[in-house]
Amino acid sequence: MSTLKCLVALGCALTIVMGCQQPLEEASTTANRYLYVSSGLCYSGPGITTFTAATASNLVYKINTATGVRESIIADFSAFPATAGDTPISIVNWDDENLVVFVRNVNAGSLQTLPKLGGDRNIFGTNPAMSTIISTAPKGMIKSSDGGLLMIRTGFIEKINSTGVRQNTPYVNSNLGATCGTANTYLTNMAISSTGRIITANGAASPNNRVISVPAAGASGSCSAGLAAPTAATYATDLVFDKANGKLIVAYAGATTAANVNSIHAYDFDESTGAISNDQVIYDANASPSTYNYLLFGISAMTLDEETNTLYVATAISNATTVVNYAIEKFSYDATKIGTANSEVLTRSGTVPFYNYGIDTKCISSMTVGTDPTEAAD
Repeated sequence: MSTLKCLVALGCALTIVMGCQQPLEEASTTANRYLYVSSGLCYSGPGITTFTAATASNLVYKINTATGVRESIIADFSAFPATAGDTPISIVNWDDENLVVFVRNVNAGSLQTLPKLGGDRNIFGTNPAMSTIISTAPKGMIKSSDGGLLMIRTGFIEKINSTGVRQNTPYVNSNLGATCGTANTYLTNMAISSTGRIITANGAASPNNRVISVPAAGASGSCSAGLAAPTAATYATDLVFDKANGKLIVAYAGATTAANVNSIHAYDFDESTGAISNDQVIYDANASPSTYNYLLFGISAMTLDEETNTLYVATAISNATTVVNYAIEKFSYDATKIGTANSEVLTRSGTVPFYNYGIDTKCISSMTVGTDPTEAAD
């Protein structure tokens, strides 16, 4: 065969093969990852924030975790169909398509499912049993290890199953035992351990300001362990559990920049006994800017993205006790540094806040990380 005929035959073969291939771009999809934020009434230590339901932003929105850009407002609780006085105080990443949000309104409120792409909100939870929960100042809530919800109300922890039915009355009683403090009426937030143990923060005055744990089963007098706050002048505002390393990360806040007040601590957690031990300071506003070139003060919310080892922290923008606004900081989290190089456990993502203050950050009451249903073709 001549050289020319060979080249023609080869060209035809390549054309046939390439014609059968599908462009990679047409088959490729990506799952977007977002930081979901509620900006309503928040707790950041006693007397630090003066926001009310009327002056808070009262929004739920999503921020792209890669770019730090707010991509959409999912719900505005200052506008219809919300009721005057509604403020979102806690959100949970419920499933691929929905958040669950607790909306407070003075001495009432509701649990609502909120589509991540926006749209109609629906009541979640069965009345009249839910009326007891929502009328006694609930604060934080978290998804339970069996797919339901755990929710704090004054002095108690309630459990709601995956279909919105209240379990027990309540799930964890306020009579936890002296180890957990003699006054348990001011629980602030929760975390869930790898085995489903409930870890919560008691925000009552010293000596009751402490972090406590109870068995997964709950019940009165079921305190497993308690650990006092690092100083009488500070209060635990939020906590996250690092399941991969068995570490409990607790944010504390108070009205000064004295040592251990506005700080983040890491603890070991014993799944068998519920004991909390080995206190390690991984951030302290007292050492800013000498050790830390950023300020965390009046921390109101945290969330740990375990897939990327990223910790998001909502903080006041100054150390003034009359907080004028909040921002969100993003940190890479390295548990291997705990106990050996504590100042290197958290590494700030940049020289400015990940998401800076604005009209939508008054104040940050809750954060969670998850995907949304969108599939974006490349």
